[in-house]
Amino acid sequence: MKSSMSSIVDRRRLVAGLLLAPILTTFTTGCVTGRSQTETGPLYSALLVNVEPVRAKGIDGYADKIALYQKRGLAAAYQGAVAANKALPTLTAEIHSISFGSETESFSFTLGTNKPVFPQHVSITDWLEGFAVIRQGGKEIKRVKVLAAHRTEGRRQWSMADDEQRLIELTRFFADRVREELGD
Repeated sequence: MKSSMSSIVDRRRLVAGLLLAPILTTFTTGCVTGRSQTETGPLYSALLVNVEPVRAKGIDGYADKIALYQKRGLAAAYQGAVAANKALPTLTAEIHSISFGSETESFSFTLGTNKPVFPQHVSITDWLEGFAVIRQGGKEIKRVKVLAAHRTEGRRQWSMADDEQRLIELTRFFADRVREELGD
């Protein structure tokens, strides 16, 4: 004969198991995903960036900066996955548009003074849109739309000096999204 205390303990174990299952699954899936990306070997013979659609909008100098940082972002995201092998396809990140968001303040409380009681919280969302294009033998074999929306948060007003860092973070995030969207 089972006691009522035993059934309470069994129910607690069941509930704990149900609550921990998604966490453990997420952790092990993340570990397997991270491991498979590092063990796959070379995927592409070259990583290229095409900013001509952005350049066509009349922002030549800025398009060059986007290309520079996007190349660095792709190199970091695909570290170890590129080899100079003509049999492998090439990956091109085509950048079609960029948009820097404006600051959004949340909860600035001053109590009638010029000095805020709580620190000001600023949030900015920037977007980079384009395509990841895989080509082999001069022919396009896959094209995937990529949209990266990167949010930057802080406790102060942003200045023009922060734009460079925002662009670096946005292009790195876009490169990570390329890899995620392609499933590499």
